Amino acid sequence: MPGLKKVRSIQEFIEKDSDQGLERTYIYYSKDSTHLHSEKQDIELLETPKWGKMLFLDGTLQSSTKDEVIYHNALVHPLIHSLAKRQKILILGGGEGATAREVLRWPVYTAIMVDYDQELVEHMQLHGAQWHKGAFHDLRLKVFYECAWSYMKKGYTFDGVIIDLTDPDFVEERWEELLTLVIDSVRQAKGGFVMNAGLYQPWNTSKLQEIVKLIRKLCLRNPEFKYYIYTAYIPSFNGEWTFIVMKHKSTFLTEPEHLGIVPEWIRRSIRTLPDHLITDVSTEPILNKFIVE
Repeated sequence: MPGLKKVRSIQEFIEKDSDQGLERTYIYYSKDSTHLHSEKQDIELLETPKWGKMLFLDGTLQSSTKDEVIYHNALVHPLIHSLAKRQKILILGGGEGATAREVLRWPVYTAIMVDYDQELVEHMQLHGAQWHKGAFHDLRLKVFYECAWSYMKKGYTFDGVIIDLTDPDFVEERWEELLTLVIDSVRQAKGGFVMNAGLYQPWNTSKLQEIVKLIRKLCLRNPEFKYYIYTAYIPSFNGEWTFIVMKHKSTFLTEPEHLGIVPEWIRRSIRTLPDHLITDVSTEPILNKFIVE
């Protein structure tokens, strides 16, 4: 019939954000969306009119194609730029493939990606090209399906490690053990690691304080390393996201906001944490400040 347009079936998806204590409702096109229950988690890949494709794991937003570049540029490039050697890079997590995509922009010899959910990675290989952009076809990338903790116990060495796991859970997960193994893996190359440390909320920094106490503890044990914390505003996350780098002092990183390898429009949104958090974190002597002098 003249004038009629094809209308896709539209549905709603509700995210319950426990960190921010609120619910969000997203409109999505059911025709271009997928829903998969793997052995490990529920995987929702939704095509939305506002945020592009959105990846939810167990009902929690992980990434949207509208602004994932901000997160992945901030996560990957400050560390990689600072490494003396970039031959062998390890990615823990990063199932959608975007972290690997950014790592492979560099002339690395090998990038190892370790994710515990093979079904997620294979699903993203088929339906998540907007994230990986062909990274899974790069011969330098090797993917292993294993828990990050068990993989690190194998004792492999790397120039740098990118920890792109879900937000640290100090109740269910042994983060001190994992980060100790990671430091051991980069010590020979005088490298370092970067980790996703979750949402920064000025009114509730208890979880971030716990992470920072652990990082300081690791610095006391490994005085040849120091750390840097910075944030980047991610619109789809409705807040600033926190990143922590722990790096060998011999080639410590350029402050992210001055790093030329990150596009200027992203560098403008990267900044260090406010001064009040430094005094809130601990009463112990500060071995390494957030702003490296």
